[in-house]
Amino acid sequence: MMKSRFMFVCMLLCSFLLNITAQREIKLTCDVPYNDVSPSCVLDIAEPVWNQEGGLRPAIVLIHGGGWSAGSKSDIVFRNLLIDYALQGYVTLSVEYRFNQEAAFPACIQDVKCAIRWLKAHAKELKVDSERIGCTGHSAGGHLALMMAVSSDNADLEGDGPWREFSSSVACAVGGAPPTEIGNPNIPWAQHPEWWPIGYIKAGQPPLLLLQGSEDPLVRPHLTDDYVNKMRQAGSNVDYIKVSGNHDVAYNARLEYTKPAMDAFFARHLKNNSSNQQIVKVKVPENGGSGRYKAFAITEKSLPDFVVYRPVDINRVIHREGKLPVMVYANGGCMNTSVHVEKMLTEIASHGYIVIAIGEMQNYPHDRKENSTPASMLVDAMNWIVERNADSTSVYYNKVDIDKIAAAGHSCGGAQVLAVANDSRIKTYLILNAGMGDMMMAGASKKSLKQLHAPIIYMIGGKDDIAYTNARKDYAAIKKVPVVFADMPKAGHGATFAQPFGGDFAKMCIRWMDWQLKGREQNAKLFLEADLKDFPEWTMESKNFKNN
Repeated sequence: MMKSRFMFVCMLLCSFLLNITAQREIKLTCDVPYNDVSPSCVLDIAEPVWNQEGGLRPAIVLIHGGGWSAGSKSDIVFRNLLIDYALQGYVTLSVEYRFNQEAAFPACIQDVKCAIRWLKAHAKELKVDSERIGCTGHSAGGHLALMMAVSSDNADLEGDGPWREFSSSVACAVGGAPPTEIGNPNIPWAQHPEWWPIGYIKAGQPPLLLLQGSEDPLVRPHLTDDYVNKMRQAGSNVDYIKVSGNHDVAYNARLEYTKPAMDAFFARHLKNNSSNQQIVKVKVPENGGSGRYKAFAITEKSLPDFVVYRPVDINRVIHREGKLPVMVYANGGCMNTSVHVEKMLTEIASHGYIVIAIGEMQNYPHDRKENSTPASMLVDAMNWIVERNADSTSVYYNKVDIDKIAAAGHSCGGAQVLAVANDSRIKTYLILNAGMGDMMMAGASKKSLKQLHAPIIYMIGGKDDIAYTNARKDYAAIKKVPVVFADMPKAGHGATFAQPFGGDFAKMCIRWMDWQLKGREQNAKLFLEADLKDFPEWTMESKNFKNN
């Protein structure tokens, strides 16, 4: 029988929590045995006293790391996670298991499987939905978490512990810095692929999220890359976030990225229609950009057909610079994906902008069918951010400068920008490798230029850029609004989007928006006087400015 040791009332609100606005009571029960084979086989339980869902609740099992020979569920990081996820409405367990020096491999796997069976055996009294159990761990714990998800069909790994009438399967798993295999074939453990996630490459595995440091000296990134690629090729659902850092990126470093990703993953797979969870999916292109404010790409629950690129810590931007300007972005080919320009858009966001790009998030190019989109989606994006800024329950509430919105697009996306050019909320336009000339595309034509009411910049990739001639014609035709023609002759139609941090095109976009939307007048010399010391491969023309 479980014995309640004390009642814990959480007064500290973690910065990663969403919509936690009041004191909530958590029941914490410690050192509950799940198998009498060893005193090591105990777990802690954190239960929300209230019941957010009015019925059975989802659960998360936490598994500490330590090389299968050390570590503890009482570690402060895992204790914080225990309480944190209980505050989010999960019944949360933190598990101890036998170390390798007490019981040789695969006893640690068998122990955690027994703990999950114990949870299912006590699901009724804990009010847990046995079909909505996830698990997460770091390092050795990450390995064990993934094994819980992928090896449920291996009866040999169940061990001889109790509760065998229940399944040890889980609905999803998160592995932080997870050893997916032993890379050295001479190590005895490597002779047993059934002990490692790499031994279970197949379609239909439960959803996984892997978190990896790009400079991890212990769990080598190329092995994690290889595992993710093989699982995806097999047809399994695997999310993967690699961020700059060492072994502890999912433990006590880089948590500003990895914790929101974990929260969104669990909410998506365990809570389904959670009203409190607004971030549905998280991705971190290029380690969050090179700017002052590290950024990520997210899918918002209320905006599923777009990707929002934004600083992780919006409040830090507010403190330093004030409210955040916005860019709405339309893609090349008028397609519903920004994956090809995510480096540039993340880089822009890392300099203190919110970027809303058309298209559902993709993990990598061509991982889903891509379709064309209407220009009206740019208007939808503006409507959404204006609404979020006015919504007191939104993370964006009163933090967005809705009077400073840029509309940008590449190629056909540039035509989409011109198609909605009459929207008075747009304060500047960025036309990348695009131009109308005498053609019609995406609902725009040369007549659309008459609707321009704000400064506009054309960024072109030289005469080899198929948009060059049309962009030149547009520049000549624009008579009323300030216009800049910035040309990088060697860039071509693909610009520099594939280069680190989006290359020069990203830098030029930031300089332009910093001038137009943030009032940084020092940037005017670049555009009005062709001061190209930072852009030696470019040429610059401008007209219709007051000082021209």
